[in-house]
Amino acid sequence: MKINGSKGVFSDINITPLVDVMLVLLVIFMVTTPMLVKGIKVNLPKTHSGSTNITKKDLIVSIDDQGRIYLNKQQTDLDGLKKAFEENHGNEVVIEADKTIEYGLVVRIIDIAKQSGIEKVGLATTNKSTKT
Repeated sequence: MKINGSKGVFSDINITPLVDVMLVLLVIFMVTTPMLVKGIKVNLPKTHSGSTNITKKDLIVSIDDQGRIYLNKQQTDLDGLKKAFEENHGNEVVIEADKTIEYGLVVRIIDIAKQSGIEKVGLATTNKSTKT
């Protein structure tokens, strides 16, 4: 607060600290947003069409090249998947399987999801670059 002679009290809001705080928050959100996807990194098969939109409420089942099964980055087995699917039967399941995994394991996971009451199961892929 400043007192300017005969003009009385002069109050001014200094917005510089506010701008600094907002820029820091913006940087934090920009850095953390890409990390919100819950699956582990696997080598997905490539396709020319189709893509899966993953939301926060989706259950992400990842299968790595060794056949280990993960549910939202936590390693589990088929029995653990069944329990989780039964508890979250209203959600959707997205399966991210390594391209070298045998087809039968993916089919078993889809079957467990369907038996547990999950109606929507998606298979994650990456897009192939089209050469013309």
